[in-house]
Amino acid sequence: MRVRFSVKGAILVGCLTIIIIDLLLIASLSDVQHPSERSTNDNSSRLTSKKSPRTPIEIHPIIVLSTFRTGSTLAGEIIQQAEDSFYLYEPLNPLNYVLYQLQNATLHLVNGSVRSVGPYDFQNVSIDILKALINCDFSSLDIETASHGFLFYSRRSIPYISCVNLNKRKATLFQAVNKCLHIWKESCESSKFRIIKVVRLSLDWMEKLLQTFPNLVVVHLVRDPRAIQISRSKLGENIFEDIRKSFTELCTLLSWNMYFETRLNRTYGRIFRLYYEKLALRPLETSMWLYKRLALRYTPNVRAHVHRLTRAGLPDECPTCAGRANSSAHVQSWKGLFNQSQLNDIEEVCGTYLKELGYS
Repeated sequence: MRVRFSVKGAILVGCLTIIIIDLLLIASLSDVQHPSERSTNDNSSRLTSKKSPRTPIEIHPIIVLSTFRTGSTLAGEIIQQAEDSFYLYEPLNPLNYVLYQLQNATLHLVNGSVRSVGPYDFQNVSIDILKALINCDFSSLDIETASHGFLFYSRRSIPYISCVNLNKRKATLFQAVNKCLHIWKESCESSKFRIIKVVRLSLDWMEKLLQTFPNLVVVHLVRDPRAIQISRSKLGENIFEDIRKSFTELCTLLSWNMYFETRLNRTYGRIFRLYYEKLALRPLETSMWLYKRLALRYTPNVRAHVHRLTRAGLPDECPTCAGRANSSAHVQSWKGLFNQSQLNDIEEVCGTYLKELGYS
């Protein structure tokens, strides 16, 4: 099952991304060494110029899977603070956008080859992309995925994408990506936990990844569908035009994911559910529990970051950002926005799902 979202929402996210790119480009240059530091480092580098091959590490992939406007940005931002982690924010967005606009397209890969794709190829190509990302095989990615602005949401990808944006001013995008790719690859390969946030695939497609990666864990993030729809409406989606239709589509997908959570766990046992409401209402307690489930180290720095994201009085002007003035205030914000007739329609089409997850 492929998950589609409004173009308005995608455009807004894209605009927000562009705004921060220039600031991040400047920030990334702060890593340049002062000459006095470089002389000291040169001495040590001569002693280690003959590096032994890197010992392969046992990787532990983590997929945070949800639907659009479920709170995955907050969950992903919390998890990416973990030590020894490499996080990617919605890497399937470029492919989704290309196929949404063109239906049929030719993807130009970083390694120089091409791949023709059609609207029914989205899921299979997406799985190929996720496998490549988990394996740090970035040369097999399409050039759009390897240069997308969403990479600025991944703190360990910022040096790479900053390098690309600087070099493409005097070279082609293809040349810039290939020149900088080693930075991205080294950052990925040195990380034990490879974390990817996914909102454009349904849970049944995770079976291919569970089969391929024996250490893969899937975090199935869920949220009250009434809150999801109100959040989507703030990005321009007209959910009120046909309440029954919009909620039928959403709850069908959510129920589908719940079914496959149960079914795949019988075989693999590596999918667990995370309620957005618990993360928002009790962020410190729930984030500590989440880290424990994922075998991540919960440090004082992680705790402080969670506090800043959820309770530090941050402004709420950005509907797509992770930070909230007080995340608990958003949990019940949908109440009072539906009339009784609309609530009755929602109960009729989503009642089974609401009861199963304890939302009714």
